[in-house]
Amino acid sequence: MPSIELDEQTHGKVIFAARLMACTPSEVVRRLVESWSTADATHEEADGVQVHAVYRGERIEGVFAPPTRTLTVTRGPQAGQSYSSPSAAAMAVVQSLNPERSPNTNGWLFWRVTSNGAELKSLRS
Repeated sequence: MPSIELDEQTHGKVIFAARLMACTPSEVVRRLVESWSTADATHEEADGVQVHAVYRGERIEGVFAPPTRTLTVTRGPQAGQSYSSPSAAAMAVVQSLNPERSPNTNGWLFWRVTSNGAELKSLRS
């Protein structure tokens, strides 16, 4: 398998990103490279943007539709449910996984763009 060299600071950031994104360091690099691809960007716009969150050790996945700002949960609690906003989806997930906590959650900060790990708010216009 090919390899690349990274300085220690960049390596540390890739490892940190992998922990946040609940994936391998290789996956972090792959997603970053893919996020710069024009073809992938066009595909995401047509099908929605793949998003995820890691809450209480569980990875939840969904699809965000930028034109309508709706979010459909595709994996995890509430899978198959569509919500009128990222925050409504986040609150439903929090309520499912942690019912004793107030579900108030900012969905723009809760969800991450899967292709690059950025907060969903990075897509807000």
